[in-house]
Amino acid sequence: MSTDTPTKATFGQKAGAFAYKVFCGILRLLDIRIVAIFGRCIGYLVWAAFPGRRRIVARNMRIVADPMLRGSKLSALVRRNMVRTTMNMACTFKTGLMTDKEFQRSVALSGAEEFERLAAGGDCVIGCIPHAGNWEVLARIRPLFPKVKRFGSMYRRLDNPVLEEIVYKSRTRYGCEMFSNKKGLKEVFRLAKDGGMLGVLSDQFTKQGFFVPYFGKVTGTTPLPSLIYKRCKGRGHLFAVSTRNTGLGKWEAVLGREIEIPEGDLDTAEITLLVNQALEAVQKESIIDGFWMHHRWKSFGRFSPNLDEKQKELISKHYTLPFRIIICVPEAFEEAVLTIPCLRELRGCRPDMQLNIVCPAAQQAFWSTQEYVAHVVTDEHPVAQLEADELYKDGPYDYLFMFSENRKCFRDLQKLMPLYSSGFADSPFRKKLNNKFTLPVGTAPNHRCEDYLLLAARHIALTGEGYADAAKGNQTACENFIAPFSTLGKADTWPAEQWQELIARLDGNATLLAFEQDKPEAEKLATAWGIPCKLVRPETVADVLGPNCRLYAVDGLLPQLAALVGCPSRVIMCSRLAAVYGPAGDGHKTFTQHEPCHPCYRQECDQQPPCSAGVTVEELLS
Repeated sequence: MSTDTPTKATFGQKAGAFAYKVFCGILRLLDIRIVAIFGRCIGYLVWAAFPGRRRIVARNMRIVADPMLRGSKLSALVRRNMVRTTMNMACTFKTGLMTDKEFQRSVALSGAEEFERLAAGGDCVIGCIPHAGNWEVLARIRPLFPKVKRFGSMYRRLDNPVLEEIVYKSRTRYGCEMFSNKKGLKEVFRLAKDGGMLGVLSDQFTKQGFFVPYFGKVTGTTPLPSLIYKRCKGRGHLFAVSTRNTGLGKWEAVLGREIEIPEGDLDTAEITLLVNQALEAVQKESIIDGFWMHHRWKSFGRFSPNLDEKQKELISKHYTLPFRIIICVPEAFEEAVLTIPCLRELRGCRPDMQLNIVCPAAQQAFWSTQEYVAHVVTDEHPVAQLEADELYKDGPYDYLFMFSENRKCFRDLQKLMPLYSSGFADSPFRKKLNNKFTLPVGTAPNHRCEDYLLLAARHIALTGEGYADAAKGNQTACENFIAPFSTLGKADTWPAEQWQELIARLDGNATLLAFEQDKPEAEKLATAWGIPCKLVRPETVADVLGPNCRLYAVDGLLPQLAALVGCPSRVIMCSRLAAVYGPAGDGHKTFTQHEPCHPCYRQECDQQPPCSAGVTVEELLS
């Protein structure tokens, strides 16, 4: 009888347990082969009726079999696995009800000799079991090892106390001890000390475990086998144990694969990785038998687990499929660059991180120059681009940060089935986001990049790095630049005569800086003012500006890009709120006239003179 504290059953739980008894009574009358056929039929129905489950299996198959699987090959593998899994699940109910004769006819053992020899000699043999095949047969093999003192298995209690008692009795009927995960490890460690056999379903996901690669992709893994092994103090042996389907109503239990643990004081995380690698080898022999109908490689609200240095080292050396994040940046370039601190934090929070940017075509060249970005695609049919062979080979996507308000793009990205998505609470599709981030209210205005950092803080521990990276700028440049053109529209202007006065106050030591789209007007102004002109693109601004330069500009994209490379700026803010949208980082100063219409967030100004006219050259040079 289960020794866990009993709980009072509800009427619904009692009814469920009664139905299960009736079901078991029917199963007793059926041959295991009939149950297997019935299970296969149900499997085809499950495959046909649950497209969401098909997508989960497809995702897992790309991880465990081949990340390049697609089309008919992937669909066929998904169908075979769902049918096989449902058949195996149906037969697990019959396994504990079979007679000894039926069991001998249906189950064959392989490699049991070494398994028994070590356990009978007083050592503890820890069977690391993946969710594959009909793992319930392992609770029935206890009578086949009479020389072994103790034979046990870890299991998770059912929520229904009546049903739990029925299942517990079925599993312990043949002498197998069952240890509930809710009771702690006291009895488990006692078995390890006494010697015997212990089975642990070792491939289950857990947030509290170690995050190490499994099939090359990092996931939370139970540390229990490695903890028990270390508790054995040299008298423990880890074995990869599995069951696989060999025919209609027939399985083979493979017991003889010992996991070689090198001598020395190995870290628990290192042993856990060795267990995972052994289970990978076992699973690859019969991928179809694996239970892949659930999210084994999960992402969740806090996708950056608490990794110690050993786990980071193991991940860096052994992962082959990265943790893939899609970031759909804002459509406004001036807003998009403000996400950069957030993206830097994301990239640095775990060794297997991969950032993939979705952006308007005009931003593509810029994002391609950012070293923390792996791939950049445009927001016009992004899925077709994200599933190109060069990107597809890295496996399925895990997470979506939706900073853009492009509905069409969002609908397209949903087809990739990222497991989790985040965005701001005022997003037009907030109801479909897993995590809707609400900004704090009632506080002083923060720079807009802090909004993105606050969102990132919900998932990772911020490093506190500065906004600017001066090393990315031109270290040898030492010039004064003026930028009279704004990407925000004509509302952000400063009178021409005041620009001329500024140039005169700088003794003519100034260069006009503009984007290439402003070339005709920029060259005309530079000639009129008698100064040189440099034309740049967003991706080449860092080649011109650096920490030893100074930029005098109107609000727009140029001063924001200058801030990224540590170039100090003096910026005239006409249409936007300086406290929110001024250049981030140190060494910058903003200027504005607080007229009743400011901030207006307009592209065209209908006021004469414009509010910027009140900003004097003397102020700009102060």
